[in-house]
Amino acid sequence: MKKLSLIRSIIVLLVLITLFPVQSDALMIKNPDEIKVQGLVSFGEDGAAWLNWQGHEMLVTAGFMIGTDLRVVAVRHDSVVLYRPQAKQYHALVPETSLPNKDRTDVIWTLPMPISKMTRMVAMAHRKDYVCHSSTGSQNAVRQHVRTLEAMMEHVVTPHHRFYPRRGLIFVAPVHVQGTGWKIFMERIHKYRSKTLAEWFPALNGTGSVISEGKPIDQVLQKLAFDTGVRIIWQKPVLMPLYCSLRDRPWHEILEAIVIFNGLEIVPTKEGLEIR
Repeated sequence: MKKLSLIRSIIVLLVLITLFPVQSDALMIKNPDEIKVQGLVSFGEDGAAWLNWQGHEMLVTAGFMIGTDLRVVAVRHDSVVLYRPQAKQYHALVPETSLPNKDRTDVIWTLPMPISKMTRMVAMAHRKDYVCHSSTGSQNAVRQHVRTLEAMMEHVVTPHHRFYPRRGLIFVAPVHVQGTGWKIFMERIHKYRSKTLAEWFPALNGTGSVISEGKPIDQVLQKLAFDTGVRIIWQKPVLMPLYCSLRDRPWHEILEAIVIFNGLEIVPTKEGLEIR
């Protein structure tokens, strides 16, 4: 009886597959011209770029797969080059605007976009991490040849924001945050000793990653608590967005970057980490 039931189930499944075939090309972008370039950072062949396909935004670099069969092979000063292996076809995505003339120096070009988004692209291109203060909300547009990461970030943040590179991290904040100069927040980072947190809770010596493009910081902390097993207590959470990309770093460093830089405090207690 069970064998008969199994046979009937298989027959039904085969009929459904025949009537409703699986769309193997569901994620295939048949016309790459539909992909638009919103901004790019190029070192010649390498770099990073923001792309948009039918409202879906993608931050890509060489090796990134778009859909099921398009690979990013180069980010040039004037285009993003894709390759379709099965068809053995190359396709260049050219921005619908004029770009800086070809030059041996690095280039950054963007449509108007939030500074946090531009910083994420620059950080990815330079293989760096970044964190923006929660009040980083201005937009900017850049079209410039540059020679260094510092010069590139100067164009990204000018005139209303500032940046500071430290330990492979790019910190960005408005010039004034609630009436306070942004250097105050960098001083907090310099003075803070995040390893104290790991002395209380050794699990924070482990490494992890946090990537956020505006998620509420309290939700990110809840996820961090779950990943580390360390309780995080925030009696009256403040609604603030988190902009960061922190990859393969000790958890205590991640907490320092996202909590202390955003003007909050972390107090270790027997019950867990208390956010104030």
